[in-house]
Amino acid sequence: MSLLTHTDSRRLFFSVMALSLSVILLTVVLSLAMTFYMNRALIDTYAAIVGTVTQNYPQVEAQVVRELSEPNDHSVSLGHQVLTRYGLQNLGAAQSGIGGDLMARLLPTGLVLSGLTCAGFTVLLAWYRHSISAQLAGLSTYLRRLEAGDYALDVRDNGEGSFSLLKNDLYKVTVRLREQAELLHKDKTALSNLITDISHQIKTPLTSLGVLADLLTEDPPEADQRAFVERLRAQIGRIQWLVAALLKLARLDAGTAAFKSEPVALRDLLRRALEPLEIPLEIKKQRLEICGEGEASFTGDLNWSAEALTNVIKNCVDHTSEGGKIEITYTANALYAEIIVSDDGEGIPSADLPYIFNRFYRGKNAGQNSVGIGLALAKAIFNAQGGDIAVRSQHGIGTSFEIRFFRGVV
Repeated sequence: MSLLTHTDSRRLFFSVMALSLSVILLTVVLSLAMTFYMNRALIDTYAAIVGTVTQNYPQVEAQVVRELSEPNDHSVSLGHQVLTRYGLQNLGAAQSGIGGDLMARLLPTGLVLSGLTCAGFTVLLAWYRHSISAQLAGLSTYLRRLEAGDYALDVRDNGEGSFSLLKNDLYKVTVRLREQAELLHKDKTALSNLITDISHQIKTPLTSLGVLADLLTEDPPEADQRAFVERLRAQIGRIQWLVAALLKLARLDAGTAAFKSEPVALRDLLRRALEPLEIPLEIKKQRLEICGEGEASFTGDLNWSAEALTNVIKNCVDHTSEGGKIEITYTANALYAEIIVSDDGEGIPSADLPYIFNRFYRGKNAGQNSVGIGLALAKAIFNAQGGDIAVRSQHGIGTSFEIRFFRGVV
């Protein structure tokens, strides 16, 4: 009975049942007609016997009717003997007329009934086959168009049949294919843009290296040689940092960066992140104030998080004037661990705020050597650990970065 759960099968089943019931009903009607005719023929026979006997022997009318109504064994036996003497022992002659008439009456009706039954089943099966073929042809056309890349098709069906279920499943596959095609197109576009940006960012220091190399080949004075060598080292360091950052971003994009999941104390994270910035802070004579809960922590990767936080703090150091102040506060609650890095520097123009975490974006106040990748790398690292970073800034007043590591989402 599981077939009846599908609309197509249920429709065919009920159609066959309706046709079968119609045939049965017509057969019953035909049988009743046959019985009625046989009864009429038998009554006519009895009437002929009674009429003949009564005509010749009126005095035995009541006895004859009684014997026909309730025949006894003796009367039946005697009747068979009489019929035998006249060659009617099997009633063949008597029945031939009745049977022939019955056959003449009922045979056409029976033949018509049989023909209608066969025609009904034939039409029903032909209709069902045509319905199945039409739906298969529609699905075949749909799949060919889908193969050609037409993902805008909608083959959904609100019915309950097996074909409706198949159409809905095909539509789900179509949606997935469309999403994958869109993602693939976005990935190709992003890859093309990334290659263009990388080429642009590396071309500048490489050009500088070529110029400095040409200058060194001209045998300049020793003081100039030392200056050129320092500039060469700076450009090489810039290329090394840029390549390392790009490789890290590529690993993050590809999902191949391995992040540890271990308890990280915010105090240790800050200590690790500030180590590379001790000299820049000292050179610019900037004041660093740290305030937080000693036991605050989160679950994540210390090394990756320290690198991201270093990029954030470095951005504050670069955009804060000499003698300025950088303040770091950290805390933790049941939902997340939070680090806030603030400065009293020049701030970020409001037009740059929506794009500050975009790769290779350089705002109006970007430094000459900035390539616009540090904050993008920091955001990617935080997001990969289930965290987030936001920025608030007022031009001329200062900037504040809010970093949050959410609980249990590493």
